[in-house]
Amino acid sequence: MQSTTIGIDLAKSVFQLSVGRNATKIDQRLRLTRSQFERFLAQQPHAQLVMEACATSHHWARLASSQGHHVTLLHPAYVRPYVKRNKTDAADADALLKASQDRDLKPVPVKTVDQQALQALHRIRQQWIGTRTQRINLARSIVAEFGIPLPRGTREITARLEAHLETLPQGLAASLAIVINEIRDLKEKISQLDKQLGEIARRDPITQRLMTVPGIGVITATAMIASVPDIHRFAKGRQFSSWLGLTPRESSSGHRQHLGSISKQGNIYLRTLLIHGARSALLAAQRKASAGKSLDSLEQWAVTLKQHRHHNIVAVALANKLARITWAVWHKEADYHV
Repeated sequence: MQSTTIGIDLAKSVFQLSVGRNATKIDQRLRLTRSQFERFLAQQPHAQLVMEACATSHHWARLASSQGHHVTLLHPAYVRPYVKRNKTDAADADALLKASQDRDLKPVPVKTVDQQALQALHRIRQQWIGTRTQRINLARSIVAEFGIPLPRGTREITARLEAHLETLPQGLAASLAIVINEIRDLKEKISQLDKQLGEIARRDPITQRLMTVPGIGVITATAMIASVPDIHRFAKGRQFSSWLGLTPRESSSGHRQHLGSISKQGNIYLRTLLIHGARSALLAAQRKASAGKSLDSLEQWAVTLKQHRHHNIVAVALANKLARITWAVWHKEADYHV
């Protein structure tokens, strides 16, 4: 029995559809508005829907699934090679049909509402931190022009800036005071959001288990469960580490094999958090070693490697190990033990 496969090029208001039987032949092309697309999903008999994993795709996937359709989300980078010549909405929808026939392309799991909400909290936090950094750098550069150097770091930065307001021209001081208030307000917002993430982490058993891994705290653990809908889609820890872009980039041909620096593919935010956590774990291990305390096997490996390689290289290598440990802890549903 032939089944209907529909490639859908998503957009804000105009949706391009390519309808075919078993994705072998395109029988119909449709161009629908948002309201027409919603009615189409409700009236269309159960079909195989193929979309790119892009903005709003998880929402439409959940809606279509609730109406009995089977939805496949494909990574945009893997669909692009199937686009013929010029890029158009119709060509993109046709390419989705062709890509759906490739069984080597693994679909992107559909996120739940809770996972998307948690991921949105992390995006808000990231934006606030970036905005706070911009305001601090702006304030630093302004007072530096008047011979007022400030120490590095953000601790007590607002108090230090306020202490120098009286030495600045009156018109400038008033505007700089507004910038200082923005910095203080952003710091408070970030603190409140961190508390909210902490409450989520305390209620979630998976997050609690992930936090037993060295270098992984509330922020990294909650970001993990928000960005990884199904850990079981990774057969082993190396696949998970590779997905995060922490494995070497390979350039090989014939008898020549070359492994370079890490690929830096995948989720940039998760990779950054893991590397920062690895830096923290490495510094903690070095402090223990300097104090003459006993080290576990992971700490001993990191400290020994640090004697021969640069600190940043060791931090990334440790992040690779932590990613694999995270996979094992999550996949096997067991706390981390040395």
